Amino acid sequence: MRVNGVLSAESTVEAMNRARAPSDATTGNVAAIFVLNSLNIGGSETKVVRLVNALRRNGVLAGIAYLNSSCDLLPAIDRGVPVWHLDRRGKFSGAAVANLRRILREARPSVVFAVNLYPVLYVSIATAGLRRRPRRIGLLNTTTPAKRDEWRRSFYRPFLRRLDGVVFGCDVQRREWVRYVRPNYAHSTVIYNGVDIGRFSPTSEQARVEERRRRGIGVGSFVIGTVGRLAVEKNQRVLIDAVAALRASGIDAHLLIVGNGAERAQLERRAAELHSTEHVTFAGVQSDVKPWLAMMDVFVLPSTNVETFSNAALEAMAMQKTVILSRIGGADEMVRSGIDGYTLSIEELASALVPLLIELHNDPQRRSAIGERARARVQHYFSFEAMVDDYAALISQQSDRR
Repeated sequence: MRVNGVLSAESTVEAMNRARAPSDATTGNVAAIFVLNSLNIGGSETKVVRLVNALRRNGVLAGIAYLNSSCDLLPAIDRGVPVWHLDRRGKFSGAAVANLRRILREARPSVVFAVNLYPVLYVSIATAGLRRRPRRIGLLNTTTPAKRDEWRRSFYRPFLRRLDGVVFGCDVQRREWVRYVRPNYAHSTVIYNGVDIGRFSPTSEQARVEERRRRGIGVGSFVIGTVGRLAVEKNQRVLIDAVAALRASGIDAHLLIVGNGAERAQLERRAAELHSTEHVTFAGVQSDVKPWLAMMDVFVLPSTNVETFSNAALEAMAMQKTVILSRIGGADEMVRSGIDGYTLSIEELASALVPLLIELHNDPQRRSAIGERARARVQHYFSFEAMVDDYAALISQQSDRR
């Protein structure tokens, strides 16, 4: 049965018949299932929900199975999309494996996607020995584990190598993972994240001004912004330092930080130390980031690791914002530095970020030209429609191979 929009594994067939699109006659019409850690609001989770909704609207029925109880994104899933809570408990849950195995038998998908490392373990074990085994595809959105986490690399290597293929978020990430996924490297592919260029379109100057007034930000301020979880590796501290430096040089600078996380108290403390509290807005998690992006003059993502191919950066580019990215993951695939954005090495952030921001502040025409080229690049290479088409083609291809 469906409880709060979720299908229990114990009554899969009956619940799916109520949940699926009206034209689907049997549970075997589910083309693919995406297995997630949770339905928390996060980059991978939000991407999968949007992707699955779009696939269904395009006639490809895909479902979502999630391990942990967090389910903030449930309301965002279209009715008619099958959703299962696998009810994971403890570090490893045999019951969750059994639930997933039962779902795969009843729904009979052609493809099952394991989204990031931990779900790879469950997909690998749950599909072992199935008479009608689906094609198993890893969907890896993270960088390789740090050297200090060598045990994770060793632990997941055999499970990664049992997959039938792997989807990476960028070419750099694909090369990083090569030694862990052999022999599947030959069966791997890159599908870039895609942004809804219709929704994330440039806003008018009037709208930008109104948003700033509503939030108490000066209409003429030079607004720098970022979107992401507040964590040490996201490195938002360098932005607080940069705003203080800009103001010391006579620039009326303001910082927008959209997101929340364990590092928030430390960041607030740093802003207070630099007497910048009133010049830094902590917006928290926002269901709609577009109004916040609209207020920005420059978007900066100064992460020191973890980033693969940032959706937030793509959304800013689609809105014709100048973006500055730390040179990690697929940053140099996303923008051509100096043409439609900028990339700085992690080592350069402390010394080069402020001078670059001063240059951009002093040259609004340059910012405008770079923003226009950024949107054109997103339209050509990183549209949401292109991403959905790529996944639909992959599902069809894997169905044929099965």
